[in-house]
Formats: sequence, C-alpha cells, structure tokens
Amino acid sequence: MKKAALISVFASAVLCLVVLTACGGSVEIKDTVWVPSSADNASGDEVDIREVYNSYYSNYQGTLSFESNGTFELWLSPGNPTDGTHTGTYEIAGDKINVLFDDDTQSQFDIVTKGEKQCIVVTYDGYKVYFTKQ
Repeated sequence: MKKAALISVFASAVLCLVVLTACGGSVEIKDTVWVPSSADNASGDEVDIREVYNSYYSNYQGTLSFESNGTFELWLSPGNPTDGTHTGTYEIAGDKINVLFDDDTQSQFDIVTKGEKQCIVVTYDGYKVYFTKQ
C-alpha cells in the first residue's frame, strides 16, 4: 500500500511539473525579434498601439529583439530606429525577463499567454505593450 501511495504522489508531482512548465510562460527568446501587437492602458482597457507613444503616425513600428549573447534592443518610437532605441542585457527568470539598460536602469518584462499567443509585456508610461514573435 505504501508503495502505491508513493508512486501516486510521484506521478502527481511529475504531472504538476509538466503542467507548470507548459503553462508557465516559458518561451525561447534567444535570437528572436518581437513586434508590438496590442496595448492596455492603466485601467486594463485595450487601446490603439499608437496611443502609447502619443503618436498617430499611420506607419508606427517598433521591435524588441534578443540576441544569444544576452543583449537586447528595444525600439519604442515611430519613424527612424535610431530615434528611441534602447539597448542592454537580459536574463530569463522563469516567466520574467530581467533587463538592465545601458544607462543602468533595471526593469522586468513579463512572458504571458494572451489568447493563444505567447507575448512579452513591456510596461511603458502606464501602458502594457504586448509584443509577439515575428
């Protein structure tokens, strides 16, 4: 009886580990490029991505890229990528990405599932910007 109970507990632990790994936001980000797909304001309402940057340019673009050497680049501005590009280093910690910008500012990006897509969430000026893999 003890052996059956021990096997049952072990099987349950393995099952929990598999479920947590599958649902925990773990995603490979090395050598990837992500683009903004949506944004939420401080109230949690979805808003037009252009509102985030106080810009109503119809050709808004932006990217978030991660290199295998532990560096990242975040472009948050409409127009030319040389305007508003931020760089630094990153480290993955479960469903979080700890980032250190080149100006020594520390921040954290979240890895979440929105709908059926894995997203990286960057908080910017009270907004949550959702980036999806390109």
